[in-house]
Amino acid sequence: MSEGNSRVDRLRAEAARLDVARAGSRDGLALGASAVAMGVGLVGIFVAYQSSLGTSDPRDIQSLIILSLFMIGLVVAGAAVFLRYSLARFLRFWLLRQLYEGQAHLDELVAALAPSARLDADGVVGERNGGGREDELDAAGHATADLGHGQDADDPGPKD
Repeated sequence: MSEGNSRVDRLRAEAARLDVARAGSRDGLALGASAVAMGVGLVGIFVAYQSSLGTSDPRDIQSLIILSLFMIGLVVAGAAVFLRYSLARFLRFWLLRQLYEGQAHLDELVAALAPSARLDADGVVGERNGGGREDELDAAGHATADLGHGQDADDPGPKD
């Protein structure tokens, strides 16, 4: 159980180091502004509808229709901004959690493979796969066989 708690503590420490809370306050401001925009738009639509019920002049009704369309646009824009910042906050923490889970899996894999792959100080793999010191690591860290000047012992090609 302490392994899970240490990962959570590491996640919280890294979130604090990355200053995720400050980014969240900026997101909170945008979330609040978008919620207010949606509310104002809905109230404006309702007021325009109520005003149009008592009006018989087509010019007044058309101007109220234009006002209602503007308010619908305000509601849609507010909803889009709200959705954007809500998803950004969620995905920020999700990505951070994924990174730490991936690191934990990588640590487990390294711990599981550590006894079978013993490296010397020269970067040479020792007694792995029954081989001696002929298996060296290339630049990517993979074991490469010593081919004896470019030719394998089983290579039927011409020899110089």
